[in-house]
Amino acid sequence: MKVANIKIWVLFLIVLFLFSPIVNASLFSSGDITFSVNQKDYYFKTGEAAIIPLNIENTYGKQIDGMLTYTYTQEINQGGMHMSSSNSQSTSLSVKDGKTTQGLNFGTSNTPSELDINLKFIYTEKESRVVNLNGIKIHFVADENQKQNQQNKQSSSSEKYSKSQQAQNSGQDPISQMQQQINQMRNNNQQPQNPGQALQNNQMAQDSSALKQQMENQIKEKEAMKKEFQKQLAQNKDFQKEHKELSNQGYNLTNATVNPSTNNTGDFKLDYQNKDGKKASLKGHMNNGKMQSLQKDTPKSRQESLNQLQQNKQFQEYQKQLQKQGYSKQNTKITQEQNKTNVKVNYKNKNNETATISGDIVNNTSQNVELQKTEKKTQNYWWILLILLLLVIIGYVAYKKFKKKSSHEVNVVEKKKEKPFDYKSESIKLVEESKKLFGQKQYKNAYGTAGQALRLFLSYENKLNKEITNDEIINYLRYHKQGFKEAKECFDLCSLVEFAKYEANKKDFDKIINHVKKIININ
Repeated sequence: MKVANIKIWVLFLIVLFLFSPIVNASLFSSGDITFSVNQKDYYFKTGEAAIIPLNIENTYGKQIDGMLTYTYTQEINQGGMHMSSSNSQSTSLSVKDGKTTQGLNFGTSNTPSELDINLKFIYTEKESRVVNLNGIKIHFVADENQKQNQQNKQSSSSEKYSKSQQAQNSGQDPISQMQQQINQMRNNNQQPQNPGQALQNNQMAQDSSALKQQMENQIKEKEAMKKEFQKQLAQNKDFQKEHKELSNQGYNLTNATVNPSTNNTGDFKLDYQNKDGKKASLKGHMNNGKMQSLQKDTPKSRQESLNQLQQNKQFQEYQKQLQKQGYSKQNTKITQEQNKTNVKVNYKNKNNETATISGDIVNNTSQNVELQKTEKKTQNYWWILLILLLLVIIGYVAYKKFKKKSSHEVNVVEKKKEKPFDYKSESIKLVEESKKLFGQKQYKNAYGTAGQALRLFLSYENKLNKEITNDEIINYLRYHKQGFKEAKECFDLCSLVEFAKYEANKKDFDKIINHVKKIININ
């Protein structure tokens, strides 16, 4: 063997060793499972069913059985109060080979709230593996204008499920629990659920009346405390003096923010503005009715603080230094902390490098004057060029070795067509679910789910493929001269019942279902 060839093969082995993690992960992987969704944030109107299409890709070439765990945290904000509750459930799951799409139904909410969704799929294929798809957020909003649905794909592939991860889970090992459930179902001649069934069967506790009542009581107590604190503040002599002085200077109160811990203890901030648009403020802390700190911020006081800093010799030296280096003044930021005023003067040069001269004003004296600069750091890219060079050498050697063999072999790989979202089947499921809800006397949810089924079908049938309102789809059908009267009648009845303006009855509900079936073309 020639010396040149020996050197090339030695270099190839070195690079192979360096990139072994990448090679092992990409070239020799026997299969993978990937979960993905098209958005990170999903917006639904209150009363609507929160249905999210989950895209699943299985490249193992066979069906994979495992356990799906879904954790959701409900967040409710009302009147400045924040409450949350969490729940987690697991179910056995069968993932078919290839690409599939399932509609995950996370239920409805009658009040504005948020759901944080985390999905975890654990399975065993030669080793224990897990797919974590976290950070999906569902927003239930009261107004259609609050919907902000935007494409933002989230994806996660499987990874090794380590012993440390298993140890973090309380109770029985999830792998063993999963295998027991699968074996039990097989013994009973049952099949694992698909993701749509697993989540549609989830009995999420949407009724949060107790939580809402607790929030309302706390809100009332907090409002009463705020009113008493404001009363105590208005009676404080120190506050009255500063407030009167601002009023005499032509400043009017525009906003007041108080954060009391008791009826006479807490923080406060009041904003003022005069006829020229200039702003001022009073802020401080009161303890047991006595003023502990009170700070007044006006254009005059800010200018005095800036002038005080500019008279400092150290500031003047820093400013001359920056001007020689091509920096120009951008803006000034002034903040107050108790009896200290901090002044920051910001600069920038043509290379977008920034600098700041900062100092404190205490008792009309400037202190702690400092210069901070942020310069662009030059980066060395030699290691990137080295990697590219090594990859070129590897590619050349591989090309020369397999050139003859590859010239006589032709491999045709057909790309599997991605299975489209079966919106008709999902719409039919929603129709059946609405009928079930009506039979359970959950009339609002029944009418809301029927309307959701019709919206979903019409949106995808007309190639809109997105969340859409009743008015938007009716206007679309009218503009394109398609029949819309039956759809509009369904939407109108559903909306009346959802907002408690109309009493539900079986005759009208059956009429809606018949219209929806006719439009969807259900036999």
